[in-house]
Amino acid sequence: MSNAATRPTFSVIIASYNAASTLATAIDSVLAQSYPAAEIIVVDDGSSDNTAAVVSRYGDAVRYFQQANAGVSSARNQGAKLATAEWLAFLDADDVYYPQRLQLHAELLQRQADLDFLIADYHYGRADGSISKRALETTAFGLATLAKQDDYACRVLAGEDLGALIPEYFGHTLTFTVPTARFLALGGYPLSFSIGEDLHLLIRLCASSQKVGVCCQPLGLYYVHDSGLMRSNLLQAQVGTVATLSSLSAELRDAPAPIRKGFVRVLENARFDLATALLRQGQHWQAVKAFWPAVVAVPTLRSVRMLLSVLKG
Repeated sequence: MSNAATRPTFSVIIASYNAASTLATAIDSVLAQSYPAAEIIVVDDGSSDNTAAVVSRYGDAVRYFQQANAGVSSARNQGAKLATAEWLAFLDADDVYYPQRLQLHAELLQRQADLDFLIADYHYGRADGSISKRALETTAFGLATLAKQDDYACRVLAGEDLGALIPEYFGHTLTFTVPTARFLALGGYPLSFSIGEDLHLLIRLCASSQKVGVCCQPLGLYYVHDSGLMRSNLLQAQVGTVATLSSLSAELRDAPAPIRKGFVRVLENARFDLATALLRQGQHWQAVKAFWPAVVAVPTLRSVRMLLSVLKG
């Protein structure tokens, strides 16, 4: 673990699949860091475009690994296996870091040596490059975090806050920093799911963490694309999210109470979103069936009210 006498080192992992048109911008944003990365690793997940040629222009400044197409989780995990630095930071090939992305996390680690992992605020970006909103301002817990930030525009989450973070997670892959050894010990991102893999990893991390560092300044720009699965096929995305989260039920049965509470809430929300998507397609009873397990698992006043809402259509 880092301490005030050491400088944290970061391996930045960029997973890329047919993203040659944006990859250079992503790489450039890492090279422009005020606190240099120890290494940049681009994992080419079976691209058929000129990704390799784009990376080759950077010479020894970027490590390149090519694999058969296996999905973004596999690519990120492979990058982690190749990493040599103490900490991992991730970036998708169509997003960018702001110049102080690594520096602000490094400084937070030097002030607070016992952090288990770190996240941060970021901006949502439109296709035209403009900014639409800040992530921390999209949830009640995010707003509360902003209100409780310290003099360094940071906050440390512990105890009940870790459970509260799960259903109102405001982080994203591009602001996620985790010890390399811990990421590998947890098995990295799940390979069985293509939706919700980020949240799956976050929940497992929270379940085994004591303190999490948050930088309340935006550290990157996440571009929202209409072609993404979450937007292009909402029902399929909601089905996938419920399946991904449900896979953790047995593992979290004996988790600390705040984590268990947060997990139950996020799965309840996911089931309600799935029910809503089914209602929009006129599948009334399928919607009821989709949400019913949430009531059976934890029959609270909230879950019953949500069920009544589904029944009313």
